[in-house]
Amino acid sequence: MNDPRRTRLLTGIIIALVALNMGLLGWIWLRSNRPAHRPSRTSSRTFLADTLGFDTRQKQQLADLQTVYFKEVRPRQRQLRQERKTYFRLTDSSFTEAQRRQKALAFHQRSAEVELMTLAHFDKVAAICNPKQQRLLNQLLSELPGRATAGGTFRLPGQGGRGNRARGERRQALDSLK
Repeated sequence: MNDPRRTRLLTGIIIALVALNMGLLGWIWLRSNRPAHRPSRTSSRTFLADTLGFDTRQKQQLADLQTVYFKEVRPRQRQLRQERKTYFRLTDSSFTEAQRRQKALAFHQRSAEVELMTLAHFDKVAAICNPKQQRLLNQLLSELPGRATAGGTFRLPGQGGRGNRARGERRQALDSLK
């Protein structure tokens, strides 16, 4: 039963399998760090300018608008995240119905403020667009409802999330507007 040949064969197989597993894990780890392997994510600061075909002046105006927008909205998003945590702690039975209603209304009001700031920002972006760019912007914004906010953070089309259309379908729709 203690055949040395059999033991050496099994030991060799185990060593080979361990080496293959290490190689596979290394390959997966190195591949996952490559940008081409990750889901397509476009920088939110350049997505609109690139998609809408902005010129240098428009790109600078957009950058200024985005700087102001993010400076105003990020602190409110942090507050919204804190209020969301508080909001979901309301499941504790020690809260009265009035307390729950008050916290829920505060949470939803803060959320509405952030959404209104976002809409006002896109109104300003539309103001720097020519009519053709405005049509394309409206097309992009019409795709947002399923993925615009997730956890209080704004995501543009092309940044993943539920509701994303197939890439070819979205690209075809955008190309038809150009």
